[in-house]
Amino acid sequence: FRSVDVLPFHLYLNAFKNDQSLFMRRSGGAMRGERAAASGWGYLQIDAVHVGGADVTAALRPSRGYGGAVGDEPAPAPGKPPLDETVAELALAAPVEPGQTIEVGFQFTAQLPEVFARTGYKGEFHMIGQWFPKIGVRVGPPGAERWECQPFHPNAEFFADFGTYDVTLTVPTTHTVAATGVLTHVVDAGGGLRTLTYHAEDVHDFAWMADPYMEVLAGQAKLAGGPVDVRVYHRPEQRAFARRHLDAAIGTLEKMSELFTPYAWSTMSVIDPPVDAAGGAGGMEYPTLVTTAGDSVFTRPGVRIPEYVTVHEVGHNWFQGMLASNEVEEAWLDEGVNEWADAHVMAALYGQRGSAIDWMGWQADISALRAAMMGTGPANPSPIATAAYAFVDSAGYGEATYAATASALQTIERTVGSQRFLAAMKAYATAYAFRHPTGRDLFDTLSTQLGEDLSWYFAPAFQQLGGSRLALRSTECEPAHAPRGVFGAGSARKTVSEVDAPSTTTWRCDVVVQNTGPVHLPVDLELRFADGSTQRLRWDDRDGETWHRFTVERSTRIVEVWLDPESKLSLGDPTLYHRRLDGDGAASLRAGAWFGSLAQTVMQGVGP
Repeated sequence: FRSVDVLPFHLYLNAFKNDQSLFMRRSGGAMRGERAAASGWGYLQIDAVHVGGADVTAALRPSRGYGGAVGDEPAPAPGKPPLDETVAELALAAPVEPGQTIEVGFQFTAQLPEVFARTGYKGEFHMIGQWFPKIGVRVGPPGAERWECQPFHPNAEFFADFGTYDVTLTVPTTHTVAATGVLTHVVDAGGGLRTLTYHAEDVHDFAWMADPYMEVLAGQAKLAGGPVDVRVYHRPEQRAFARRHLDAAIGTLEKMSELFTPYAWSTMSVIDPPVDAAGGAGGMEYPTLVTTAGDSVFTRPGVRIPEYVTVHEVGHNWFQGMLASNEVEEAWLDEGVNEWADAHVMAALYGQRGSAIDWMGWQADISALRAAMMGTGPANPSPIATAAYAFVDSAGYGEATYAATASALQTIERTVGSQRFLAAMKAYATAYAFRHPTGRDLFDTLSTQLGEDLSWYFAPAFQQLGGSRLALRSTECEPAHAPRGVFGAGSARKTVSEVDAPSTTTWRCDVVVQNTGPVHLPVDLELRFADGSTQRLRWDDRDGETWHRFTVERSTRIVEVWLDPESKLSLGDPTLYHRRLDGDGAASLRAGAWFGSLAQTVMQGVGP
């Protein structure tokens, strides 16, 4: 191991200090439909730094960050302060050698912004996240370690190391407080204040909430290692949704523990922020504490947007909380893998067909909901395995990191078999809990557990553009007949006409399939004939074949062709997988109307 002479620290709240920060310039002051207030700036001011009792405040200097690049981020002009102040570095008077420890003390002032992006206040509601100087993560193999501590980009979330937190909060007695970890001590501080002490182990962050109007609905998740106390914090006007969030949180804790590795802590707090006032605080994850969203007059029971948000955020306590991969460089390894896992949890809790929507005769699973929410647009110019800050925009980041990752995992799961794949994912979660795994660790574990080198799939699916571009190119049927035309030469020349070689009762049909994308998987075809019979064919194009012609002779003609009839492949466009030779389009019109209505309902439920 190498010695360390500089310590980098995140100062995340400086993202909200002015409109020149990287976060504000790249986001335009907007995130997930919420906009920054004109005057609600936030910052993290370092008042003093001490190392071993010595004042080293002067040794703390701004930095552009460690790790990867941040795209086209310009360098500051000579003599000018840096454009971004979300990372600072502390130069040490003497290097810290391997095995040595030092104690660094900060005195700081945190001014919360008016909330529009996860952290901040609105009225008397306070969601306090990323509020203290947080040290970077030492990564890399022994002897080649480096710091990972990058500036705060709007597409990138957070990467930190595990530690033990003992936090003392002095707050008004009128306020309800929820925080990471376990409440261990409460003291009356006088003057209408009280002091709360929290303890948390093996967590990479500490977040908390304070609000004078919150009610609490409590329950327990029953796990093999003991119960987990679950609490939903909500305003009175959101009381009708509290039970839905609580049931979803309890179900997620129990199902995720069964599928992957047991939940590591004894508490889970779910914060339901005021919808009209603090929507920007919703839908965020921290260890043992998450914020949810989705409460709306449009999300009636059976329209499970609120449940889905809670499932997703609580699920992060596995892929972001315990596995804690680098969300800046490999955001998909948390967000996308979690999205894939969410589908399993929702199906287990609410049923497969109507896991997302089961209302007034409409049913949709998570895949259909995701497709309706994403909509259509230009092709994403970046593959899944792109650093969060390197995507062209937030839409490209979301499409690849969430939807495409979930589809890629779902596709390989259905290809190798769900039971085998889930067992391999459980082995991954068990082996790498609290170890910051990388994408390589995931791919290697899956290949080992499944007994096959799966690089033929993972490399193009995650590191190349295009996914699977599978399609039916053509389907044609003609009555079969004996050869016609001119045959032989000279006196032996003979002409065979239609009369001489009439059509028989046999049909000769050609079906052409193609795949022009980089991801190639075995795919089944189902042919349906006019007499009601069916036939299955299989095309395995992993040898590089980009198209294939199937020729079938039957006593009746083909009337319908389905590619991927069991819906194993999620990476392509299923509208290109079906062809009906008869011209009845009623079914497709009904399906189009249904999905149009579904998309409208979803958008009303989750907002812009």
